[in-house]
Amino acid sequence: MDRFFNQDSPLYRFLNRLGDLILLNLLFIVTSIPLVTIGASLSALYTVTLKGVRKEDSYIVRSYFAAFKENFKKATCLWLLLAAVWLVLGIDVFVIAKRNGPLVFMGGVFGVIWLLITIYAFALQARFENSVRNTILNSLVAGVKFLPYTIQILGILVFSPILMVLLAVFSPTLLGWFCSLFLFVGFSGVAWCSSFLYRKVFDRLMEFDQSAQQQG
Repeated sequence: MDRFFNQDSPLYRFLNRLGDLILLNLLFIVTSIPLVTIGASLSALYTVTLKGVRKEDSYIVRSYFAAFKENFKKATCLWLLLAAVWLVLGIDVFVIAKRNGPLVFMGGVFGVIWLLITIYAFALQARFENSVRNTILNSLVAGVKFLPYTIQILGILVFSPILMVLLAVFSPTLLGWFCSLFLFVGFSGVAWCSSFLYRKVFDRLMEFDQSAQQQG
């Protein structure tokens, strides 16, 4: 029996991580309720999960709110900018979709570019100190330069919404169970899984930056 409660046992580590993710998920949901704070909440969420995958675990609540406060201004600017552009793109789809083919194509291209930026923006904000402008530029560079990782991260981010739609169509009962599970570990679980890939991308970015500095 003692081996199950040994701090080095797989079961203990799993339960400990699960508890951290449940707490982290709750913090994210609560701090995102005002909506305008979603950017700061995402940055704080990724700050904690990126530390976790680098084995730099610390007190969840303390780390989360410290990151929330530190990133609030820039992350909020990022969030409002990203949301505003997505809103404009969404309106354009309905307004010009049936009127002007070239404009629809241009909107689609810009949408892909903005998607790449959105995928990396808050994780980069959580990991590196930078201006909003440079975070956006670096997000685009990372999205293009590490496209295989970008596709994998996108797959993780969209898996849950797609699954919810499928369950809503084919199994409403399972949808209820899945939504309940998502309320416990959904946001933190997605952030945790994607952080393993973000870490690889950011490590590569730092290697390129160090090489450029040495050559300079």
